[in-house]
Amino acid sequence: MTLQSFESRLINFSLLLFLLFEFFAGPLRWLFHLLGAELLFSIPKLLILITILVSVLNIIYKRKITKNGLIASISIIYILLVSIVHVELAAGFVAFWGIIPIFLGYHSARIIFESVQNNKTNNIIYFVFYVSCIGVFCNIIFNYPWYDVSYEIAGMDVSSAQMGTTGGYTRYAGFFKSSLQASSNILILLVYIVASTKNKFFILVCFILSLLVSIITISKTTFALHLILLFYVFMKILPVKLLWRSTLIFAIVVTFFTIMSTNYSFEMNNDPATTMLLGSLNARLTTTWPDGVESILKFGSLTFGAGLGTIGVGSKLGSGTYNPGDSMYLYIIATGGYILGIYLLGWLYYQSNILNNSAISRFLSMTLIILCLFGISMTTPEYPLMGFALGVIFNSRASNLQYKEAE
Repeated sequence: MTLQSFESRLINFSLLLFLLFEFFAGPLRWLFHLLGAELLFSIPKLLILITILVSVLNIIYKRKITKNGLIASISIIYILLVSIVHVELAAGFVAFWGIIPIFLGYHSARIIFESVQNNKTNNIIYFVFYVSCIGVFCNIIFNYPWYDVSYEIAGMDVSSAQMGTTGGYTRYAGFFKSSLQASSNILILLVYIVASTKNKFFILVCFILSLLVSIITISKTTFALHLILLFYVFMKILPVKLLWRSTLIFAIVVTFFTIMSTNYSFEMNNDPATTMLLGSLNARLTTTWPDGVESILKFGSLTFGAGLGTIGVGSKLGSGTYNPGDSMYLYIIATGGYILGIYLLGWLYYQSNILNNSAISRFLSMTLIILCLFGISMTTPEYPLMGFALGVIFNSRASNLQYKEAE
């Protein structure tokens, strides 16, 4: 077995394990906790680390690195340098551990694109999708035993799964760790199914199931994204490259709006409907985002950032005050400042050069739109499947299969 074939098999196995652990996180975390082996849930991420190591060894052996690989390496080195200067080691490691799926997405990109190009949806994806939806629906009737079971890892409290409420309404999570991950993960799988499936009936059934999940989990953003996806499916004449680059402009606007959020606020009343619709936005405008900007300025700068762990899960060990970020754009600026933001924009613009109106290109542009919209109110790099999707997006040039470029 060659190093290349070993890497390919390792990526496939890591991808399978990652999907199963992500879509059945609730019961698996609960089971491992009952066995007193909570660390077993880290197996997929450990495999991803091994995959990264094998990939690096393969590059050294071949003495050749792709353009995308070089661009990725420069961004990683920059983030490491900023983090070493500004962030405590433990906080930086925890933050890095949270975004590891990005690397799996990057290395799995070719597998995803070949599936879309050949219109062959993996049967495992269908199984995971349907069972995940059923898990959410049954949650309305059954109260699963893995909810609100907590334990401690590395000095941090971890829950096997959470079922929250908004405005007095229950947000069901099914087999997922949270209701938010239930709706967003199922939507991301739906986008892949739409792109890789020929059977229109299957697509319709999957769309309806995913839409119902977004309603049951009370996910406003996910529900709206279904409407955008529906529009996108029927409007195939839309120029993909223009949509991609317009999305990047949108990202710039949202970034500056988020950074300047200290200037915005509005009054809230106690009406349940108002709380459900606007409560989370008000919390971000008045607390989360302003506090995040303050942390960046305290430990670093907006220009260069303050390193991994400034906000997000790493801040539990770093700054001493946990700030979830609740914004992909704030997370990027906190990690590497405007410099990293501009660099990533340039990288994504570079990916768009190979886009056309093919099925793969449409799948990529829709995924980018979804991630950028989710990123308005979510720290997407720290959500495993979203992080995975980001990795795929940053290796979009691997879709140019005829040239075998990027990996």
